[in-house]
Amino acid sequence: MSTLVREVMTADPLVVSIDETLEHAWAMMNEQGCRHLPVVEEGQLVGILSMTDIGRLGATVPSLMARSVGDSMTRHPFTVGPDEPIDSAAAQMGIRKVNCLPVVASGKLVGILTTYDLLDAFVRQLGPHSVRSSR
Repeated sequence: MSTLVREVMTADPLVVSIDETLEHAWAMMNEQGCRHLPVVEEGQLVGILSMTDIGRLGATVPSLMARSVGDSMTRHPFTVGPDEPIDSAAAQMGIRKVNCLPVVASGKLVGILTTYDLLDAFVRQLGPHSVRSSR
C-alpha cells in the first residue's frame, strides 16, 4: 500500500495574506523556519511565496520589501490532493521543478507538502538499516 500525501504533509500550514508586505512574509518565514508560504485571499489559496522568490527580488532592498505579497507570489500554484500517493506527488514536483505543493481538498488549503516531507517519508519506507553513517 502506498503512502498518501495526508500522511506526510504539514497540516494547517502557516499562511500569509495577499495584502501583506514581503517584509512581513520574510520575517514570518525566518521566525518559523519555513521556506514556503501559501498565499490566501478570503480563505482561498491564490498563490505561493518562497524564500527564493523574495531573495531573488532582494531581501535587503527596502523598496522591494515594501511590495505586497500579491505582487511577488507565484499565482495559481500546482497543487496536490491529500489522497494522492506520495510517489505521484514527488514525480509532479520533479517534472514541474518545484520544492513544495500546497495540498487542497474540496477547494480548501489543508496542508503543504515539501521536498523535506518526501525525503523523510522515503527514508522511513526504506527502513532503519538504509541510513548508514558516512564515516
